[in-house]
Amino acid sequence: MQVISTVIIALFVFSVILVPTVSAASTYMVDVITAYDEEFRSVAQNFYWYSPSTLIQILFNSGTSHFWDEFQISFQIVNYLFWDSNDAVTDYRGMLDEVISELGFTYNQRRILVAFTDQLSGAWGASDSLIGAVLVKHAYPDGVGQATDNIIQHEISHLYRAEHHWVDGLMCVMNVYPYWIDFPYYYHVPTALVTNYWCTDCINIISSNRNLWGYTITSGGVGGGGGGQNHPRGG
Repeated sequence: MQVISTVIIALFVFSVILVPTVSAASTYMVDVITAYDEEFRSVAQNFYWYSPSTLIQILFNSGTSHFWDEFQISFQIVNYLFWDSNDAVTDYRGMLDEVISELGFTYNQRRILVAFTDQLSGAWGASDSLIGAVLVKHAYPDGVGQATDNIIQHEISHLYRAEHHWVDGLMCVMNVYPYWIDFPYYYHVPTALVTNYWCTDCINIISSNRNLWGYTITSGGVGGGGGGQNHPRGG
């Protein structure tokens, strides 16, 4: 009996020794090419007194910090490019296609494109999840203040397959339901412009698609790319 017990204990100790050490959860780094048009350059210089690249960096860091806090996804800007937007194009889907074509941007899992504009339109942004590109409108609505970072967060969330909500009272950055701005303005903006939270559904969707863009970074250094290339076209 003592022999059997000794063997069992020995096997237990041996099995414990063979259990591999669990490494820290990997994080994802995404390279970002940014672009800005003449309207965004004008608002950066004349409204904020910043260079376009400085304003982009401020807004972008604010809009993407929540991805790190919630999902351990980090975005690093690797380039600032100028693009000459066509003033006749006011459809943001068309503008996004234009900047993609003008810059010759193509799909690469390690990077995304974020283009900035201040050209007038009824929309706030657009996304193309097939190749990883978003268009962001500068936004500073009355009664809300700076909301461009919300649009950045919203549009990049589309690249991770988060979709729009239309729910009264749901404080989620993907919710486009009208939010009432009271005295002295009295008008509506999308709820997405007044919150930087994600709802539980969006958190689960983005969490399950963390590997769509970028490359892994572990304690041992930079890893390979993420998952597959089957990206739906976002809105």
